[in-house]
Amino acid sequence: MMKRKLLPLLLVLALLLSGCTTTNSSNGNPDPLSDGTTTLQKEMDAIQTMLEEIGTSVGQSPAGDEKAYSLLNEELNSKPYFFDILVTDADSNVTQVATKMDSPFIGLNLKSINRHPELFVDTPAMIIKPHTTTDDTPYLYASVPLKNGGWVIAYIDPYSFGAELSNLTLGQNLDLGVIDTNGTNVYTSNMTEIGKNILTDPIYSSFVELQTLIKNKMIPNAQGEGTYTYNAAGTNEPVQKQVKWDTVNAFGSDLRIYVNSEPGAGEPATTDGDLRQFTDEELSWLDTASTFIYDEFTTLETLTKTAVTAYQQSGENSEAFSSALAAISKDSPIAKNVAFVNNENMITNAYPIYFKGISFDLYDQNIPAISQNKQPFITELTFADHPSPATQLLAFVTPVEKDGQIAGYIVAQVRLYDFAAYLTNLENIGENVNFMLTNNDGTILYDGDLTEVGMNTFEDDLYSEGTLSDYIHNEYKPNREGQSEYEFYGAGMTEIIPKQVVWKTMTFMWNDFKLSMNSEWKPAE
Repeated sequence: MMKRKLLPLLLVLALLLSGCTTTNSSNGNPDPLSDGTTTLQKEMDAIQTMLEEIGTSVGQSPAGDEKAYSLLNEELNSKPYFFDILVTDADSNVTQVATKMDSPFIGLNLKSINRHPELFVDTPAMIIKPHTTTDDTPYLYASVPLKNGGWVIAYIDPYSFGAELSNLTLGQNLDLGVIDTNGTNVYTSNMTEIGKNILTDPIYSSFVELQTLIKNKMIPNAQGEGTYTYNAAGTNEPVQKQVKWDTVNAFGSDLRIYVNSEPGAGEPATTDGDLRQFTDEELSWLDTASTFIYDEFTTLETLTKTAVTAYQQSGENSEAFSSALAAISKDSPIAKNVAFVNNENMITNAYPIYFKGISFDLYDQNIPAISQNKQPFITELTFADHPSPATQLLAFVTPVEKDGQIAGYIVAQVRLYDFAAYLTNLENIGENVNFMLTNNDGTILYDGDLTEVGMNTFEDDLYSEGTLSDYIHNEYKPNREGQSEYEFYGAGMTEIIPKQVVWKTMTFMWNDFKLSMNSEWKPAE
């Protein structure tokens, strides 16, 4: 809904929850690098201590032990960025899992499904890697060994982790990020770049100055500063940036935390006078963004129709159907786990394959019971005991018909943060505008501000005041399209400023989504 680097209420809340306080420089002004370094070090130390204490408490407990589950689940709920916490034996077989999905995964051998050999070592370890070779969703994996064999491993969602860090980015045109000493982005404000290696990924190949800085200065030196050229935030326009970095130790490895700055873009908004209206060219940016989103919905729909045909022609357990389910996950950048759910709510085919044979009840949803006849539909899912954007899912459900009857349902799961990462590409459309996508219950599926993904515009206190609340409830919520204005926090600022907004409704699979575009222009003279 807005694009800004600091929201005081969120910042205070984040610091209270983490038990941390910010550090100020000697002249009393905020020092974002110092604040970030201090907070990140405390956070990493706390994670390692927690995992070590879990190992001491439950490392030798019988597989699936209820007391062990209760302790793990309590720790899982302690931070919004935990995706999963599990314990394995010396052979990497899972003995405890801290979600309601625990039972199907007890005994699963992590090495056999490529969960990653770097974690199964005799010292603490931390890596950032894609979930699987075919699913490029990045996770931060933290591991500590048990004294008598085995490991405690936390899966950390880097998008949620980054949302916590982003609250520490103070000031306009400042950006905070983290890389490891291989040059891989652990956190950056551009979600699509998290998990990418600056030295090897093709998207950085034309930025030799940046790669040289990383290789020759940031990796070998614990602290330092320099300059480089890279795209300005939210654009494809290269600008010169200044960067300063420090070091945090995490699980025996170093992370470089940095703050960079770039020239300001245009004049700041003011609160004097009336905002100018959108031009015809600017209004076209909303249509361009809508087309971009529709294209991805259409890709998902086309892949799913291919899978339906494969089922009808070859059957539920055929190689053709299994391959078609896998193709949905591999070829759609937003769909991840894909399941075929039969009329008894059982997963009888899936990608990844280890979901096969599990009841879909683990998601607290009975797909046949909520089916809308023979029409595709979208529903929300939960699969963990800690609701956060890291674990929120949308299920794109397509009934599979054979011989005039519904034989089951293809369920493509779309994680909110994966969807938001893909939609980060919207930042390349237009200038000085911010896009937001919500579903029909007000949940934010994408916003240029990462901290707002998963929040609800109709219900959360953040959106309940003044002209913003009036706009949301009196205009945005009841009307399928329109233009308006409201007041809210501006980019990189702590004051309330006026914003111009235009929105439209998109319909896919009989569900409405609202796409809005706002600006904080200087008033016309």
